[in-house]
Amino acid sequence: MDSIEPGALVETANRPKGPVTITVCTSCRAAGIEREDAPGRALYENMREAAQGLEVIIRPTQCLSVCKRVCTISYTAEGGYTYLFGDLDPEADITDILAMAGKIAEAEFGFVPWKERPEAIRKGILARVPPPGWSPEDGSAPA
Repeated sequence: MDSIEPGALVETANRPKGPVTITVCTSCRAAGIEREDAPGRALYENMREAAQGLEVIIRPTQCLSVCKRVCTISYTAEGGYTYLFGDLDPEADITDILAMAGKIAEAEFGFVPWKERPEAIRKGILARVPPPGWSPEDGSAPA
């Protein structure tokens, strides 16, 4: 029998199902910037291009109601945590945004601890909401 590296077998039953969806606020912009020039629109367009061929869904939304944290996205996946991040750079943070989607897809309940998140994602957290089916007695996150 071949030896198996510790951690090589990952429990898949509690992983999110299906692809991770990244929703991008396309109206995110600072005061005085026209909607068609919004950094949120640029983030969405850059994400769509960069995500081609990946198992991730990129979708626009008119507003995520986080206007003071320009360039805001959410991550959702069936059976996984929902995350909301802001203060993202529409050009420099694309790789980290997509890397986080991969981490969510692979993690139990989509829970990615802060230290395991890509650098750009660590600083912009606005919310982390547990999936409807996750409700332990003590309210703790998955270990």
